[in-house]
Amino acid sequence: MNEGEGEKLMALGIIFGETSTREFYFLFGDADGQRQNQLKFAYVQVNLQEEGRIVVASVVDVNTDNPLLAKDTAKFYSEAEGTGITLPDLMSRRFTLYQAKCEVIGIYDSERKEINPLTQPIRPGEKVELLSEEVLNELFSENVPWHLRLGYVETPGIQTQAQVSLNADSILTMHASVFGMTGMGKTTTTAVLLEELMFRGAKTIVFDPHADYVNLDQMRQGLYEDHFQERVENDLDLKKKISEYRDYMKERWGDKVTPWNDFDLSYNGFESVDSPAELTDKNIFYRWLNFCVIKDRNLMIDFARTSNDLDTQLDNVISRIRELNLGEEVPNELVGRRLAIKFKAFPTIQVYEGKSPYFTMRLIEAIAGEGFTEAQEGYMIEWLTTLPQNDLADRNLLNHLDTRADRMPLVNNRPNSSQAPLKRIINRANRTTNSLIARGCKSLDVTQFVNDFCENTGKLSKVTTAIFDLSDLENDHARRALIYAVMEFAFDRYKSKHLRMGENAHPVLFALEEARTLIPRQEESSTTGEMHPATRAARLAARQIATEGRKMGLGMLVISQKPAAVDPLTVSQANTMILHRVINPDDQAYIRTVSESLSNENLNTLKTVDAGVAIVTGNALKTSEMSPLVKIRDRYSEPGTPKPSPIQTLWEERS
Repeated sequence: MNEGEGEKLMALGIIFGETSTREFYFLFGDADGQRQNQLKFAYVQVNLQEEGRIVVASVVDVNTDNPLLAKDTAKFYSEAEGTGITLPDLMSRRFTLYQAKCEVIGIYDSERKEINPLTQPIRPGEKVELLSEEVLNELFSENVPWHLRLGYVETPGIQTQAQVSLNADSILTMHASVFGMTGMGKTTTTAVLLEELMFRGAKTIVFDPHADYVNLDQMRQGLYEDHFQERVENDLDLKKKISEYRDYMKERWGDKVTPWNDFDLSYNGFESVDSPAELTDKNIFYRWLNFCVIKDRNLMIDFARTSNDLDTQLDNVISRIRELNLGEEVPNELVGRRLAIKFKAFPTIQVYEGKSPYFTMRLIEAIAGEGFTEAQEGYMIEWLTTLPQNDLADRNLLNHLDTRADRMPLVNNRPNSSQAPLKRIINRANRTTNSLIARGCKSLDVTQFVNDFCENTGKLSKVTTAIFDLSDLENDHARRALIYAVMEFAFDRYKSKHLRMGENAHPVLFALEEARTLIPRQEESSTTGEMHPATRAARLAARQIATEGRKMGLGMLVISQKPAAVDPLTVSQANTMILHRVINPDDQAYIRTVSESLSNENLNTLKTVDAGVAIVTGNALKTSEMSPLVKIRDRYSEPGTPKPSPIQTLWEERS
């Protein structure tokens, strides 16, 4: 149903029994047994005498009762051989009461479009109605460009068109998390968030262990072919508009697209200078589709939902794209941006200008997987501050340090006790970097990357999303070393005010997929029983941004299938949580401790929600007092690594 259309509200039942400002019960009829399936998790309203004011509540449970089939009548039915079998069936139909328990959310004021606390209980006998889609949209969705289109209010058995949006600035600056079991939709939800942020102007750095998001800048091939390609091919005006936009982008990007800092050209979507992947017809259309949805929420289509008027919706999108005037409707800064740049990288091991030698030592420790003792640090500080030349990096630097260790003077005619462990750590780091290079990873100068991506005038300023594909980094320690290097360096640059949001730098969101492996709560301890140096470093960087980054414009998006396994301090700072199915008791208990707004009913619901459905709670919601059940829209971007299906593949090849 479109906004502004009238709708008949469904009368559900009558309030009975004791009521309070927190909850009430109502009786409803259910002759065909369908109403029970549709009521739980639904939103309802009770009209007040004041015009334009209604009490809004959510149905948290439904139950039945039949006084003639109570426990104290069980003896009669068990002893009456014939009658005892037939009477209960008759009486269960005629005398069964259907009850719904509701939690009060508050009073909705239609003029002010806001929810206020209920201060007086509702009178028994009042009618209860299904909450209108118009009010649901007002409560959960804002039709402005800085609100992300997440999905639809989920009510089992009823497919609503009421949308749920999230404030992009709240996600960007106040942190968020996405949790859920494997296969429940966590990756799709994250992709939707990243897509929405990408087209609205957010700058995001994604750490992607399984290459799930490396195609964020590409529209799903099947989506385009099934629904849009024929319409585009048959529309000469639209084809001309696409061609003109492509020429404009080439001119804006320059005649020759060069790789950033010698990173692989083809991996960053520019295998052809004449026709970069982002400038194919499909991906230009992808941009326009998102720009149109940003301007008008009614154009959002969830292709995973069946719809009788899909053709009409598709025609409306095409019509709006024809009318789209990018120069007037979209900020000029966003019209010509590159959507994404991708890296397979490890942090360059070097002494960074403006950073102490301790930063370099932490990198070596993390990559080697072994920490320095206090005595060993003393030698490393001396060696790192007296380098023969400042540009020594990676193998050259490590080889130099190894040579310095070889030359350590004897102590009482014996080798220095620090010599062997120093050489072991240095050589481990050297072997790891050599292995990473052999896997196709490149050394990333963290200074250049942070400055170029974050500064308003940086070489990567016009790139929206930087995606670190961690799938080829051979272990979690190397991944954590990269996270430490990038996040700690960025934090230091913003905290020292070398970079200032709104003056010379962009706000930046860091997205950590599989956070349980990147910033874990507990570490698979080394033989000493101490936390692994890579874990310690990555958690330090994440905690700094989680606790201090907001005012600087640094935010975090934490994603994990095991919330209880993620660093608790980092997660506790997330002001918005998107929760798919979670059934593990430890995870449930953990979510309870870090989320103040989730009720016991919400937590119980988490055990049974369907795939693709999530409970959303927090400040990014338009009405943060509520925690709606949301059917997340399908992603528009091409998925990354496909879900493995070896048995299906085997049989399909056989046939």
